[in-house]
Order: sequence, then C-alpha cells, then structure tokens
Amino acid sequence: MKNCVNGIIGALILSLLFINCANSVVFAQDAQSYYKTGYEYFSQENYEKAEENYKKAININPDFEKAHYWLGKVYTQMNEYEKAVTEWKAVLRINSQNQYAFWNLINSFKSTSLVKSGNSTDYLNEGNRLINSPQAYLSGDSSFSVDTLLSSIPYFKRAVNIEPKLIEGYYWLAEVYSILGTKITSQFSYLAVENYEKTINTEEAGNTSSFSHSSKYWLAYTRLSELYQNLNLDNKQKELWLRFEKARALPYKMALEEKGYLDYNYPSEIEVSYEDGEKIEYWIYPEKNMTFEVVNGEVLGEKDVMKQIIVEPVDEINGGDLTSEGETE
Repeated sequence: MKNCVNGIIGALILSLLFINCANSVVFAQDAQSYYKTGYEYFSQENYEKAEENYKKAININPDFEKAHYWLGKVYTQMNEYEKAVTEWKAVLRINSQNQYAFWNLINSFKSTSLVKSGNSTDYLNEGNRLINSPQAYLSGDSSFSVDTLLSSIPYFKRAVNIEPKLIEGYYWLAEVYSILGTKITSQFSYLAVENYEKTINTEEAGNTSSFSHSSKYWLAYTRLSELYQNLNLDNKQKELWLRFEKARALPYKMALEEKGYLDYNYPSEIEVSYEDGEKIEYWIYPEKNMTFEVVNGEVLGEKDVMKQIIVEPVDEINGGDLTSEGETE
C-alpha cells in the first residue's frame, strides 16, 4: 500500500514538472512567434502592427533583447523618439555591449536648438548649463539623469566642431561619457578615453613649452589614469604617467638648455615669491646641488646656496666685536 501511494505521488510530481516545462516552452515559442510576426509587419512598414507584436513578445519575456531593439526601430520610424530611447536603454540593460543600441541611443540626441549662434563658447556654456554647471558636476552631484547627460553631448560636440582647439569642449565631453559609462554601458568609457586624450593632445600641440596650462589639461591626465585603471589597461596607465613626467618637465628642460644647463628635468622643489610686481622663482635640484634663480620665467643663473651659508657668518665675525678665546677686556 505504501509503495502504491509513493508511486502515485511520484507520478503527480513528474506530471507537474512536465506541465511547467511545457508551459515554459509554449511561452518561449509564443514570444518568438510574436517577435517574428512583428518583424514581418516591420518589413511591410506596418509599424502599428509591428509595435503590437513586439510588445506582446516583451510582455511574455521582458528580457527579450531583439524584441526591445526592433521596438526601438519601430518608434524611430514613427518619430516617437522618447519611446525609442527607452527601448535602447532596455537593450543595454540586458546586454550592455550591444553596439547597435549604443549608437542608436547616442544618435537619438542631436539637437542643439537651444543655441542660435555660431560661437563655440555659447555651445560650451549651454552644455555646462544642462549638467547644472561644472561646479555641481565636480562636487560629486549624482542626480544627473541619463537623458540630461545625453542631451548635453551635442552641445559640446558642436563647440569643438566650431573651435577644434577648445580643450574645455573635449574635456567636458569626456566627463559626460565617463559618468554614462558607469550608468549605462562601458562603451561610453572608451569614448571618454578618446576625449581625455584629445584634451591632452590638443593642449600639448598648441602649448608645448609653456609653464602655464589649463586646469582641464592637468585634470585630464588624472581622470584618464583612473579610467585606464578601471578598464584594466595597466600598460596604458604607466605610459600615460611617463608622458606626464616628460610634459611637465619640458618647459624647465628647454629654459635651462637655452642657458647651457643640460640634463635637467622638473625641479624637486620650486620656491615662488613676488617682489615689485615680478615673479621670482628658485628651481631647486638637490640631487645636483643646484638652485636656479628665475625671474618672470627667464633663467638668470645659478644661486649658490652653500656659499651664502658660509659667507654670512664670516662677515659677522670680521665686522663684529668678538674677542678671541681666552682674551680679556
């Protein structure tokens, strides 16, 4: 009797498992069937029917990547761009490396209608306004929506198209792409890398030997290094900091070579003061026991620190009223 009951229970369990599996297969088949039907309607340019079938497929399987993608294409054809953007985001949520959805998402944001001039600075300022000013961004404000960030991109792009040497435009493009890389897909991170590199390359090409660089130039080195680390590009990160050391040292090296001092790089220490409107610097190289006096960027020559230390007490002895040891007044 006991064996009979156990057999009945076992048969029921197997039946339930079979029914569940069968239902799963049916659901999968239904989702695929709606997807195929949707594609047929799309091919016939019957976008309303295509939308209907793609949505049915997604209702059955919310993670149906291809159905979301083609529904986005449907909305693009119907000029319902906000709905299309929602679908591109859904695709990237399911598969963050889908390149088609990635580029469709970017290309959904092209408008620069808020600016009517041909001035690059106007586009740069509007892009910064959209992300709630650079100060808010740099303070770590995490409230920026994906759509707001995407909306700022065309303005920064337009700014650098008008003025290709505008490093602030490249820098802010990189910043926006960088945060989108953490919010949507790492594909944005590689666009950030590209634009940080453009920031650095543009500044160094046009301002090679200057002691003064834009703050965005120096920040680009730091941010690019962080990105390389996050993307596990260790060799790139090492190469970047070697390049940074050379770039930082170059104006000092060139200024000293003009005066005949060779093999000097960035000073270990720089002392700065101002006197009568002139900027006075001392470039200190302790490893070579050398200090150079520089006024308004021009190297005047060596400053012999050791000689000063020795001479001052000697003068004090020679000109003072000290008596020799053991002498009485």
